[in-house]
Amino acid sequence: MQDTYREIAGVRILGGRGTLKDEAIAVVRRALMAGDMKPGLIYSANSLAPQLGVSNSPVREAMMELASKGLLEVVKNRGFRVVEMTDKDRQEIYDLRMLVEVPSVLQVARKGLTEEQIVEVERLADDTLAQARPDNMLAYLDADQSFHMAIIGILDNQRLTAIVENLRDQSRVRGSYQLAERGVLRESAEEHLPIVRALVAGDIELLEKLLIDHLDYARPH
Repeated sequence: MQDTYREIAGVRILGGRGTLKDEAIAVVRRALMAGDMKPGLIYSANSLAPQLGVSNSPVREAMMELASKGLLEVVKNRGFRVVEMTDKDRQEIYDLRMLVEVPSVLQVARKGLTEEQIVEVERLADDTLAQARPDNMLAYLDADQSFHMAIIGILDNQRLTAIVENLRDQSRVRGSYQLAERGVLRESAEEHLPIVRALVAGDIELLEKLLIDHLDYARPH
């Protein structure tokens, strides 16, 4: 049976897969990544829901969950505010990614990939390259997230997957990598293919170097 999608506030949602809360999380998260939700402003579920085309209750549940993940903060009796990341915050997130994400990918290389997994990871790497245009940043960020999380997902550890995904989201709020502005968007996407080759070959030393260089984009500069 072919998958069906519906679009909410510019986000494609897989029909019949997930709750209204899941849909609301996807839409609010997308707004955070795009920078559509601005620091310093207070957002309530009641005011945000009509803009997103989602009902109030799941939007509030979504915002509470995103607050628990450090992407929003609760403003008592008023609503929610976008968390403003300082350079110290970004450094802490970068350090944690180095401690968690890099060793996890190395573990995938030691474990080895099936032919099906290799095909999928290569496809996702190609997709990031196809999406790497300054006028297409949201699609690129989605493709980039899919690529990296597919590799982590090979370990089949749900808690680890959730931790890495959350760290990546925290580092990407409001497009904070500034890849297009720094003129390194295409370069970043091109780094995925050598990472895949080293991953598939099980070349741990080269893979570690490539990952460290790749994650340098997330380090405060």
